[in-house]
Amino acid sequence: MQGRKSVASTMGFTALDGLMMGTRSGSLDPGVVLYLIGNLGMSLQAVETLLYEQSGLLGVSGVSGDMRTVEASNTPHAQQAIDLYVYRIGQQLGSLAASLGGLDALVFTAGIGENGAMIRRRVCRDAAWLGIALDEDANQARGSGARCISTAGSRVAAWVIPTNEELMIAQHTQALLQGRGAHDWRAGED
Repeated sequence: MQGRKSVASTMGFTALDGLMMGTRSGSLDPGVVLYLIGNLGMSLQAVETLLYEQSGLLGVSGVSGDMRTVEASNTPHAQQAIDLYVYRIGQQLGSLAASLGGLDALVFTAGIGENGAMIRRRVCRDAAWLGIALDEDANQARGSGARCISTAGSRVAAWVIPTNEELMIAQHTQALLQGRGAHDWRAGED
């Protein structure tokens, strides 16, 4: 985001693009789909199921789409899934930083971002070239609110900011039902 406006996203036409997720593939060569249909004879429905429900962390690890379970596994495929996940975050982070002309802050949020100290550590280590210096004690600390996890001397701040997607959906829905645009839901707050 730049000036509170979205400038770029890791997602494309659908949420399949960008980062791999628990069961979704993330970015892949379109030739993969052609190969699955043309060479392996998979139906369109089977390919859709594969890409949305059987790929990502689950597909690579063979263990689970839940990062906690993948981290707890000692199988080589689980480690490979974590390595690929961190690598792809680094790729996307580089692309987003280029879109913005640099970074002021890196924000970790949602399930893995809020709870995955090891993932945050690895992402920040790989993003040191952007000027991120992780405060390991702050990274390991658990808290319920927003917290800075970078050192005081870090050129780019790193934050953990909790999400409340259900609240945001409810607020946007309320704004739409009251005839306001979803972008100005705050106008009805007391």
